[in-house]
Formats: sequence, C-alpha cells, structure tokens
Amino acid sequence: MNDLIRSSRIIEERARRDELAAFLRTRRESLQPEDLGIPRRGRRRVKGLRRHEVADTAAVSVTWYTWLEQGRDIRTTPQVVEALARALRLDDNGHRYLRRLAGIAPKSLEYGRPEVGESLVSLVDSLLPHPAHLMHPVTDLVTWNRAYARLFVDPSTLDEEHRNGLWIQVMCPELRERLVGWEAETEFAIARFRAEAAKYPGNVRFTQVIDQLNEDSPFFRKTWQRHEVQGFDGHIERIRHPDIGTVQARLVQLRPLDQPNLLVMVHMLEDQDSRDRMSRLLAD
Repeated sequence: MNDLIRSSRIIEERARRDELAAFLRTRRESLQPEDLGIPRRGRRRVKGLRRHEVADTAAVSVTWYTWLEQGRDIRTTPQVVEALARALRLDDNGHRYLRRLAGIAPKSLEYGRPEVGESLVSLVDSLLPHPAHLMHPVTDLVTWNRAYARLFVDPSTLDEEHRNGLWIQVMCPELRERLVGWEAETEFAIARFRAEAAKYPGNVRFTQVIDQLNEDSPFFRKTWQRHEVQGFDGHIERIRHPDIGTVQARLVQLRPLDQPNLLVMVHMLEDQDSRDRMSRLLAD
C-alpha cells in the first residue's frame, strides 16, 4: 500500500510539473516584447518572448526559468511566483492557477465519489422551472431535473460514459445549436475545467475526459493547447430552444459544505419572459 501511495504521489507531482512547464511556455509565447516595454530590435525567430526576457523581467536566472519550462523538479517561493505572474501579465485567474501549479497554493483536494443523499437530489428537483443539475468537479453528471433535460440535452439518452457536462457541451450537435455563442461559451467552459483540474493533479478521471476530448474534438484540442484558465463568474447565457424561442439564464454554482466534491449548478432564469417560456416547455 505504501508503494502504491508513493507511486501515486510521483505521478501527481510529474503531472503538476508538466502542466506548469506547458503553462509558462504558452503564456510566454502569447506575449510580445512591447507588452513588457522591451524595444524590438531586428528580426525575431522565436514566437513571443524569449526566455531570458521573462527571466530578466522577473529578476530570476535564465537557467532556473528554463528548468521550470522543462518541467524539472525544482522549488520556488511565493515571491518568485509573484514576479513571474507580473512578468507574464497574468490576470487573477492565471495568477491563482500559477500558484497552484507551483505548489504554493492550498493543498490539492482529494477526489472521491461521495454518496449522494436524497436531500441533494430533492433540491435539484425542487428548483423547477429553473434548469439544474448535480455534478462532480470533473463535470460527470449525478442527477438533473426535467427543466435541464428539456432545455439542454437529456443525459438519460446518452451512454453513461458520455454523461459529462463538458463532453456534452463540446460534442453534442443539439447543444451546439441551442447555446447562443456556443464557441465563446465552450472556450470559457474549457478554461474553467482546466482551473478545476489543477486542484486534482494526476487524477485519472480528469485525464480520461481530457484525452477523450482531445481525440474526438479538433475544437477542444485547439482550445486546450492555449492553456487558458478561468474562474467561475456566474455570467448570463442564452439558450435558443426550437419550441419556445430564446431564454436567458444566469449560471449559479453551489458547493455543499458537507460534500465539497459535488457541485449544484443552477441556470437561474433571468426574467419573467424566460420563466414563462420555460413553464410552457415543461407543461408539454
């Protein structure tokens, strides 16, 4: 058992360092010298910034920074991470993500499959006419109400392995047609998924979902390679249903205090017109 635990920790640490290396490299390549106030001199053969430009701006050695981008097993400090975040012009979400990957954020969460009590299932059902569902952090769906199934996609019509919120959003043509601004909404969902995955480095189920979508979806593959991260923001989404027209809903996320590995996602209908349309759909 001790060997198994040790092996699991080695895999988790390797995954964290690899993701840190890829994230730093992607952010560096997305910036231009002008972003850091560096004069552009002559022709540049590299994409984005050079490593030494990031290292100089962050006041660290170029060798040390290169090792970080190579995924080597080296330690860092909160002060250095702060300097790298400034040098790479990270926003708050990117900054938190960098801290977690660098191992100075809160401890990685234990990922489990808790028993789901009847109270949570009843809560999701009671939220009608608002669509709602209960899911794990990896977006595997646990339960959903009738409003969710009617407005979006009915998960019961899918194979169990595909009852995953991110897979449904990326892969289901029906949802692609209904979700207004599908491309931007899905890019946002992928960025949120990456931020959530960083809390569970090396987790097998997260890896399965990522690998499957990388294989099935060129859109996901292209978006995932950008290494964007985004926290939850509770924005308004618009859903165009063939039977009732367009409704507006604000996405609300609730995390039960006694079961932090479960998320209640509520699509709060934003106005009376949307509630009336949804009630008509449920009455059919």
